[in-house]
Amino acid sequence: MKRVILAVSGAAIVAGLGPAAAHATPAEGDIERTDIAKGTTDAPIAIVAVGHPTTLHVQNLVLGPASSSGWHTHPGPEYSVVNEGAVHLQTANACAPAIFGAGQAIFIPAGVPHVVANKGVEHAEATVTYTVPADRAVRDDAAAACP
Repeated sequence: MKRVILAVSGAAIVAGLGPAAAHATPAEGDIERTDIAKGTTDAPIAIVAVGHPTTLHVQNLVLGPASSSGWHTHPGPEYSVVNEGAVHLQTANACAPAIFGAGQAIFIPAGVPHVVANKGVEHAEATVTYTVPADRAVRDDAAAACP
């Protein structure tokens, strides 16, 4: 009988020494979260801002029918999600236009000349995020890189 009591007591002590279970903390008060955009890409994505202040810009971009951004670059990476319609993207690296529709994500590395156009008859809308050095403009005009 003593052996059974000692074994049970030993098991209780060992169980008490284990890590405590984590408990989630629920949200409090009136909280609402709204997804602005969601898209998927298979392009590699990286943000590097070591030792320098960085500014994050999030914009809603609306392109009317038959409109174009003109050729330009950004001093940091651009991440976009097409919410409505479709956009045609040309880059200096790939002159053949790539078409992106609603729900698709676009990644454009820093410094790559590109143009975004809406060749449709309805507006196209995208949520665009730029990560740029704090002292730089979001956009720099560029010469046309493709016909």
